[in-house]
Amino acid sequence: MLYRDPQLFFLLLLLPVLAFFYYAAFRWKKKTLHLFGNSDLVEKLADSLSPIRERIKAGLLLCAFLMTLLALTRPLWGTRFEVLPRKGVDIVVALDVSTSMLAEDISPSRIKRAKYELGRFIDQVKGDRVGIVAFAGDAFVPCPLTTDYGAAKMQLDVLDPGSISSQGTALSRAIGRASALFNQKENKFKVMVLITDGEDNLEDPVSEAEKAKSTGVIIYTLGIGTQGGVPIPLQRRGDDVIYKKDLSGNTVLTTLNEDVLYKVADATGGKYFHSTGSGLELERIYQEIEKLDKKDLKSEEFDRYNEQFMWPLGLGLILLLLEFFLSSRKKAKTAWGGRFE
Repeated sequence: MLYRDPQLFFLLLLLPVLAFFYYAAFRWKKKTLHLFGNSDLVEKLADSLSPIRERIKAGLLLCAFLMTLLALTRPLWGTRFEVLPRKGVDIVVALDVSTSMLAEDISPSRIKRAKYELGRFIDQVKGDRVGIVAFAGDAFVPCPLTTDYGAAKMQLDVLDPGSISSQGTALSRAIGRASALFNQKENKFKVMVLITDGEDNLEDPVSEAEKAKSTGVIIYTLGIGTQGGVPIPLQRRGDDVIYKKDLSGNTVLTTLNEDVLYKVADATGGKYFHSTGSGLELERIYQEIEKLDKKDLKSEEFDRYNEQFMWPLGLGLILLLLEFFLSSRKKAKTAWGGRFE
């Protein structure tokens, strides 16, 4: 048997407390009665009460409490087969994991903020398939298209600038690798979200974007960072920070290259957004995606457990009613007033 809220079983600790309370109450009552005087007289005065019935009533209350607790944990048993039809699009998120994403002009850093907002973005997705491509000087696929959003977020969590040894920002390779994830037989229902600072491009990403456009891909680009140059922290030792330097020993400054991101998005009919660190830009991108035509995706087939809380709850109510109507007094004995002849 499964339970929807098994953590509530800790309330079982109250059951022995209640049982001890009734035990102590019965003992106190018995001792208190003997303080009033002659024990024979007290027993005659209390003769109408039935100790057995009082204990039965206490037992009924304890059982009712137990049944109510079981109802609160929401037990599940028995399954029913369900088919859930879905509509959506295929969304591939290409995330820049180059060292320039370590810059801290977006708090706490470009890469950490991008991953956090992407997690929130995946939480918004309803019915769409989501895939992830990570890129720097090269690109790889940590998560192919899937509707398992939990698995996608797990893969997202482990990405960092150490995920790819080849550094740079190979936008062309990222676009090409992401485009390969889509169904090549379809000419629509394909969306790519490119998150990068756009710096140090090794190839021509616009021509690669035009190729993606010919297969029906729409690219939305999200520029993360500021246009004013900022250093790239590589290591921290207490209050000391080691920044990335060039071969001449000069500190490398990273800047946001918005121009190329505008062109990539424009080449596919998409839009460019500039991240301010508030997360609103990815919400706006998803609003744009929601306007697109949806395709019928493969229906999800699964077994759903049935909630059965009503059975212990009903039994608990019956026990409470029995306790309420059960008198703690003995049945009155009617004296025989007739006579035999």
